[in-house]
Amino acid sequence: MEDFRSWYWLETVIDLGGLKPASERLHRTPSTISHAIKQLERRIGVTLVETRARRIRLTEAGSILLEHMRPLIRELEGVDGVIEQLRDGGTAVIRLAVDQVYPHDRLMRALERFSREHLHTRIELHETVLGGGPAMFQEGEVGIYLGLEEVPDYVGRQFGRIRFVPCAGPSHSLVDRAASLGEGEVLPEAQLRQFRQVVLRDSHPERSANAGWLGAAQRLTVDHLHTAEELIRSGLGFGWLPEYHVRAENELISIPVEPSLCLETMMMLYHQREFQADPAHRCMIQALIDTAVD
Repeated sequence: MEDFRSWYWLETVIDLGGLKPASERLHRTPSTISHAIKQLERRIGVTLVETRARRIRLTEAGSILLEHMRPLIRELEGVDGVIEQLRDGGTAVIRLAVDQVYPHDRLMRALERFSREHLHTRIELHETVLGGGPAMFQEGEVGIYLGLEEVPDYVGRQFGRIRFVPCAGPSHSLVDRAASLGEGEVLPEAQLRQFRQVVLRDSHPERSANAGWLGAAQRLTVDHLHTAEELIRSGLGFGWLPEYHVRAENELISIPVEPSLCLETMMMLYHQREFQADPAHRCMIQALIDTAVD
C-alpha cells in the first residue's frame, strides 16, 4: 500500500494546488509529502513533478501516469475502507430473508438506507414464500427474517397486516361476472372453484404447502410473486394477492367475495440473538422498521 499512499498524496497535492493545502488535508507535514513523492519517483524511475514559479506541477509523464492511476486510487480507497471496517469488527455480509408479499418499495428504501450507512457491507437477500424464510432463519442461514410465519422460540416484532384478495386480469371471465353484480353482492365461492387458480409455492425445502385459498381444482403453481402477477394479468388464471398491490395495479381487478375468504396475516420481523450487538445488523433492522411506517 506504500505506493498507493504516495500516488494518493501526489494526486492531493496536484488537485489542491500545492504542498501546504495538501498537508492540511492529509494531516502530514509538507516535507513528509514531498519526500514520499521523491521516493516514488526513484522507485519507478520517472520524474513526476517539477517546480515552476514556486508551484509544483506535473511533468508530461507525471500527468499521463496520474490519469492512469486515478481509477486505481479510487478502487484502493474502497479496499482501505473495507479493511478499516473489518478491523473495527464490522460485518462483512448481511443475510436476510424477506417474504415476497412484503411491499417492494419499502424494502428497496430500507436497503438503500442501509447501503448508505454501511457502504462496504455485502447484502444477501433471499426472497421467500411462507415457510422458506423461517427455515433459513432457524438453520442460521440468515440473520434477519421478515415474513408471515412465526418462528418458534423467538419473539418477533409486528409489522402490520397483509390482507389477500382475489383478483384477475381485465380479460378474465371473473371480471365480467363481477361487473354484473349488484351493489353489495359478491361472487360465491363455488364460482371461483370453476376457474384456474394461480398459486404461489411454499419455498420451505421440506414442505409442499402453497399460499392462499386453494379451492380451485385447476391450478398453475409458480415460485415467485412477480410470475404469479404476470399470469393473472394475462388472463391465464385468477389468484390471491396482497390487497395493497392489487389497488396499485390498474390491470389487476379485485373480485368481490365474502370477507371471510380473504386471509389477513400479521407480518413479523425476527433477528438472530447473537447479532443484537452488531452495528450493521442493528442498522438493517432499524432501516426496515423506519421504512415500514413511512
